[in-house]
Amino acid sequence: MRVLVTGDQGRVGAPVAGFLRACGYEVAGFDRVSGGDVLDLAAVSRAARGCTAIVHLAALAHDTAGSPEQIMAVNVLGTWHVLLAAEAAGAGRVVCFSSMQVFGIAEGERLPGYFPVDDAHPRRAMRPYGLSKRLAEDLCEGFTARTGIATVCLRPVAVWDQAQYRRVADQWAARPQSEWEPFWEYGAFVDIRDVAAAVRLALTVPARGHHRTLLCAAGIAATAPSLEIAGRLAPAVPVTDPGRYRADPWAALIDCTVATTTLGWQPVHTWPPPSGAQARAVPS
Repeated sequence: MRVLVTGDQGRVGAPVAGFLRACGYEVAGFDRVSGGDVLDLAAVSRAARGCTAIVHLAALAHDTAGSPEQIMAVNVLGTWHVLLAAEAAGAGRVVCFSSMQVFGIAEGERLPGYFPVDDAHPRRAMRPYGLSKRLAEDLCEGFTARTGIATVCLRPVAVWDQAQYRRVADQWAARPQSEWEPFWEYGAFVDIRDVAAAVRLALTVPARGHHRTLLCAAGIAATAPSLEIAGRLAPAVPVTDPGRYRADPWAALIDCTVATTTLGWQPVHTWPPPSGAQARAVPS
């Protein structure tokens, strides 16, 4: 299978592209580092020729990555160009990277409506990046309805690599309150290796239609069990599935059931709970 990966030189795109190559895929890259521009429809279409699928990661990936108008242009119009290129190439599937930020609950924007947050949670993002991902998801849904080409929107939480595990561990050791200041991110993270595995599944499972799936590690990254820290930092947020935390007190506050049932995805990498007062060990 020949796959176009946009944003293949990025922090997430590079390991995803490398993983797909290791799995035997022929990967064509398209990244602004190498002169690619998703705002150039003709260039995206040329890159997509001969590809049976597209994995779309190219984006301005934070509110600070550009002006609001730049973020909307790259993330929304750029996604539309990728979809049009997929149609012109006769691709059978588009895997589009969205974000947990579609819910409007990241970086202190607001608290969730409930724990664990799942894919049915209302999308309330109003900041440029989260809103751009909301619109991109809707573009994918409409595109699939019109063309019949399957689209899978992956919604990863914070994507961590080995360096990030170490940075977080060091930061918490030096300044413990940094776990929740300036804002608490629910202890949510997903390992880049699990993200890459989700991409491969999204390319291969016999799914039809349009799908949106959260990606999160199975366990929380925190210095206290999930409901204990949620009770301190978000006491007004109801817990809809307390049995989940009786079975595993360190279970994530994000529910990835849709990824499991739709893709067959199960995260492998997590951060084990602390022993006594010791900080959590960095996973291997």
